[in-house]
Amino acid sequence: MTEKLEPSDLRELTVELKMADDAWREGNAGKARVCSRRAAGMGLKLLLAVEPRAEWGKSFMHHLNALADDLTAEVSAREAAYRLCGRKAPEPGFEVALVAGLTPMMDAELVIAWALRERTRITA
Repeated sequence: MTEKLEPSDLRELTVELKMADDAWREGNAGKARVCSRRAAGMGLKLLLAVEPRAEWGKSFMHHLNALADDLTAEVSAREAAYRLCGRKAPEPGFEVALVAGLTPMMDAELVIAWALRERTRITA
């Protein structure tokens, strides 16, 4: 993978988000959550391609858990990762409850946006 993002780099991620949205609209929240996790993990993989972090593991769930625990990451991205992982809040004041109207796809989009901003910062 080159440092420059190509449309093909985002294609699979976009398809996964679409599958999540379709599942959500059909009332299949479980599938929507799984697809959202995969899409977010794909976004994190794009970041890890330019800045490897061995401690972030190899699977998308490992990546999400690592982001949730990364104190250097934006709080909104960490909170989204926690919600996608379905984990308990690690500290007082760390908001992870599902906000009314917030979907797993929105959390995935937050994680992806953060990962792409980080990737741009690193490769600039």
